[in-house]
Amino acid sequence: MTTPPMPPDVHAIQTYFFDPDEKEWIATVLAPWGRQLAAQWQGAYKIPDHAAPPKKTGKTSNAAPLFAVVLVLLIVGGGAAAVVAGTHSTPDASPAAPTAAPGLTTNPDPTAPVAVSAEPTETPAPIETPAPTQRPGGTPVATKPPVRTPVPTVAPPVGTSLTLADGSVVTYSGPARVNIGAGFTVTFTVRNANNTPGTGTLLVSFGNASTGGSKTSSGTLNGSGQLVMNYAGVSIPGNYPFTINYKGQQGQVAILRVG
Repeated sequence: MTTPPMPPDVHAIQTYFFDPDEKEWIATVLAPWGRQLAAQWQGAYKIPDHAAPPKKTGKTSNAAPLFAVVLVLLIVGGGAAAVVAGTHSTPDASPAAPTAAPGLTTNPDPTAPVAVSAEPTETPAPIETPAPTQRPGGTPVATKPPVRTPVPTVAPPVGTSLTLADGSVVTYSGPARVNIGAGFTVTFTVRNANNTPGTGTLLVSFGNASTGGSKTSSGTLNGSGQLVMNYAGVSIPGNYPFTINYKGQQGQVAILRVG
């Protein structure tokens, strides 16, 4: 095996080794620090002026790189370890370049105009504001109560009425005055306390002792709770009362003037 020419700085830190395959001197990891040490100790570092051409042989050997590495470890020793340790404690003063999120383009010039996208933007729908429940300052807003539709009821007939003890109402509909001897017709309407039509039999007395006695008649109330009665004319003038009896409850409902 043929040994290549010795580097000129073999007595200093080994910073180069010769690669016979590439036919060039290759710097080791200690080359930058060798330059710094050479600045402190003049003459301890030298860059080779030229590479010595290797002798041509039929075989290619790769033992030169291994020889150079072993030589570096033997010469440098603990000093090389200290130099390598210093590389980890020296901070890198160069700031990292800012990175942008995918799809975003950074603009280094803050005064440059910003590009406007030509894509249409969707206008949000307006939000409906609910009606306030109180005025500013905490005063509640008066709200209208719900309108209730009354339950339809049957209008009572026109005339005089009598309310019995159980809440039933008997109404007289007829003339208030007739002539002597003239006949007339009257109607009695009964509504129960729950406003339903009266049912059953209704007893009616016409007159009293001052009119020469009373005349009692009866009849069955129809589906509307009514009883229609026809009377012949009377010959004695006076005030004739109508007294009714409905399910055992009795009372005077009207007075008819005769004459």
